[in-house]
Amino acid sequence: MSLIAECFRRLTPARTELKGYKVTDVNRTRKFGVACRSLQELKRKACAKLSVTNDLAEVNVFLLDGSLVDEEYFHTLESQTTLILQRPGEKVLSDADLLYDTLKRVNIDFLTAGDKASKFLTENLKAKVAVLNNALNKDESKTLFSSRDDHPEWFQGLDTNYTTKEAYMHRRCQDRIRGYLYKTIDQIKSSETFSSDPKARKQLLYAIAFFKMQLKEDHYFGYYFDRSRALKDSTKSVDELDSSTCYDHCPCRLTRLEDSTYFRLFGTTEQFCVDSPKKKTGRNSNADGRTDNDAEEEEDNCPYSVRTKKREPCVAMCDHKGEFRCGGVWNVDSCSYGERHKINPYRSREELILFSTWNFDHKIERSRTLVPQLLELSAQGTPSEEDILELYDNLFTLKNLRLVHIVCHDKGSHK
Repeated sequence: MSLIAECFRRLTPARTELKGYKVTDVNRTRKFGVACRSLQELKRKACAKLSVTNDLAEVNVFLLDGSLVDEEYFHTLESQTTLILQRPGEKVLSDADLLYDTLKRVNIDFLTAGDKASKFLTENLKAKVAVLNNALNKDESKTLFSSRDDHPEWFQGLDTNYTTKEAYMHRRCQDRIRGYLYKTIDQIKSSETFSSDPKARKQLLYAIAFFKMQLKEDHYFGYYFDRSRALKDSTKSVDELDSSTCYDHCPCRLTRLEDSTYFRLFGTTEQFCVDSPKKKTGRNSNADGRTDNDAEEEEDNCPYSVRTKKREPCVAMCDHKGEFRCGGVWNVDSCSYGERHKINPYRSREELILFSTWNFDHKIERSRTLVPQLLELSAQGTPSEEDILELYDNLFTLKNLRLVHIVCHDKGSHK
């Protein structure tokens, strides 16, 4: 490719399909339709509709389940998805949060009628979830149904065009893993090391970009919640690469980008830089004063290579019916509650909503241990590829993650 053609390719924005979305505020009191081609365009139009005057960089966009949306993820969303616009300082409530709030507001007279109902309103969230779990309908007649046509009530109220339960659950797990990526990036970006040490910042940008590319290669581990990946007695393994049920929304369906192009589109510039005014230079500069050429040089010289997905089993965490069991508190081998801590979000809409209160728990903690370790390694020099891969596995894979009931999720220090 000639130099002129390459320059033209970089300067010419790719045209994407115009799609319609629904936007609302964190209170969900108003909803507007917006047609746009990019996340930035959506923010700009949504802010105008909702009379938001904040700088676009300060505004975040969330799904109804509380998942943060970035530019890359935005392009995988279906048309007519409802999105929440969040201004600085506002709290986004998930569907589960709204469920509890609705129960308290709408049914308060009924709920306070007896002793158990009164406790529901006064005890902590863990107790509330336990009460809800005991009240769930355990009807198994439609558990094995998969399609929207066969079990329409399961899909009621879900802002999705997916036609199977497996596809929806696959995407929900990807959303959770993306959430850990966003939290990791936010913690890195707000650190003193990132803001004050240019050499360390370069290494941290490399690590962030590697995490994004490797997660894409690993399908964001969506198969963890996908019962079609369950290990059945009749087969010794299942392989996502060979499966015809690898959904269109999975990253493996997206065209593989060259590493430098991926970095340029998703891995650097203002998204990962300190929040300071742009410096005026002769060339376009990023929020930390680096020019686009400087950023591209860093991207092209990234020292970490993406691990190619091997042909190995990609086994779900649930059984073939979709039942999940709690892994227990982080420092024990199994859940002490046994049969009481299990859930099947494939069974009913109510159980699907309650499943949002189950969490992945890091045995080696992300915020207290893993991210500080990455910051320290970057400040000392260039982290080795082995160090980066170890951090990646501990941040995003079942090597260090276990799925737990809210009662077993210990948010205290894991020492």
